[in-house]
Amino acid sequence: MSAGPPAARELAGRSGDGELRAVVFDYGHTLLDFAVAEDRMLEAYERVREMLAAEAAQELPGAEAFVEALTRRIAQEVSESYARRELEELDVVDMFDLGLQTLGFRLSRDMVRAITEIEHRAMASRLEVPEANLDTLRELRAMGLKLGVVSNAHFLPEMMREDLRRVGIADLVDDMVFSAEIGVRKPHPAIFLKVLETISVPPASALFVGDRLRDDVSGAKALGMRGVLTHEFRQEEIDPDIAVPDAVIRRLPEVVPLVRRLAGAATGPSREG
Repeated sequence: MSAGPPAARELAGRSGDGELRAVVFDYGHTLLDFAVAEDRMLEAYERVREMLAAEAAQELPGAEAFVEALTRRIAQEVSESYARRELEELDVVDMFDLGLQTLGFRLSRDMVRAITEIEHRAMASRLEVPEANLDTLRELRAMGLKLGVVSNAHFLPEMMREDLRRVGIADLVDDMVFSAEIGVRKPHPAIFLKVLETISVPPASALFVGDRLRDDVSGAKALGMRGVLTHEFRQEEIDPDIAVPDAVIRRLPEVVPLVRRLAGAATGPSREG
């Protein structure tokens, strides 16, 4: 069994690495539970069938066939890409286009993009951030910290931003960066550096919170950020061969007392007892 992470009080003793000025979060399974609204997907693909009726040279497949050929096929392709540890993000419109071609449709990119947007809005329609997690962001902002979101997401960036506005996150953070808009995924340093540059905070003065050891904790710590693993929606075991988080939290609100300890360590003697 691997050793557990340092306790939060030990993390406070690292104040010499830089005064804490920012907290950056992963999105899915960190700020909220990312669950697909399957029933809404079927409704969305009924709309897609209507859109394609004028384009069809053959009998249109049912909504379930669209889900299988598009949504599930793309999810599998993305999953396999992660399994190969590829850092270059995939183009979701290209993936939809290929899936539609397997069903016999050769459409304009604008129409493929419109279908992609319909599917995304249905898929994300029931996403909701726990109020306690929104309160966590509000408390951190009230403490004068810069806040950011960095997410590995192959979805259209404008759709992601629409989601974050709808669930109440966008107005509480200073910047949001998605792998689809810069072309690379965590743990690539460029995606972390993009948000840090925008909020004008060096890595040593930032804390990153995420649910994945390799993508989130390892990527952040490689740059000199502090890395915290959350177990609220996923419970990934610690593997020291990948990364050892500076702290592990069970729920997002635990970030607030952790940050207060860090702030106290920066202004006074570290507390080791």
